[in-house]
Amino acid sequence: MNRPVIYTDFDGVLNAFPDSKIQRRGGVGHTGWLKPDDPRASLYSSDHAFPLTGNLVVEVPPGRYRLRWSRELADGFHKLAVAGMVELAWLTTWQPYCVNTLDPALGWNPDIVHTVRWYDPVTNQGRFSGKLDTIFSRLRFETYQEDPSPIIWLDDEECYPARAKYIETWKPAAPLLMIRPDERIGISRRQWLIIQDFVHHPDEYPPVTLDEEPTIRAHAMHHGL
Repeated sequence: MNRPVIYTDFDGVLNAFPDSKIQRRGGVGHTGWLKPDDPRASLYSSDHAFPLTGNLVVEVPPGRYRLRWSRELADGFHKLAVAGMVELAWLTTWQPYCVNTLDPALGWNPDIVHTVRWYDPVTNQGRFSGKLDTIFSRLRFETYQEDPSPIIWLDDEECYPARAKYIETWKPAAPLLMIRPDERIGISRRQWLIIQDFVHHPDEYPPVTLDEEPTIRAHAMHHGL
């Protein structure tokens, strides 16, 4: 199989939204003050979640936003792309600001990391269906390739069981891995191991695999852009 392609969201995936008290006390990975019986202790443990070592306020036309991310995790993705092991692409509502805002913040090379143009930032046309349309477009493209690329889709809202079953009916030419993180921590260490394993051994996976972090909770809207 060809090298995998990774489509990644930003908010809730790399940009985490810890509970307010966790934010005030230093963020994910700095939870020694939590009591052992606190249900949040295991969620925010550095054994489970990547410490949010990146903390930055950015200004973009819609407003000011605080970004909290793991430099270790971001570096891990970028290294895979630099090494040519994956094709890395942004698939996020931050689309207009990836090159000038997100890439510099995360230390990603915009010449290596592609930004998918999946909605019109002026009219918002495509904003509700554009992500899925992008995945289906790539699935169709890979169907006609002699050496199809496996796909990894990272999104805390768009990846869920009903959608995985629907995509499976399309019978992808190469395996598809869907990862749904818990927005409070972003991609967990456990999920990062799954992603790396898929990158190295995609042929060992079924046509469609969905991994949802067990602690995910429903939310009405993003806290980010």
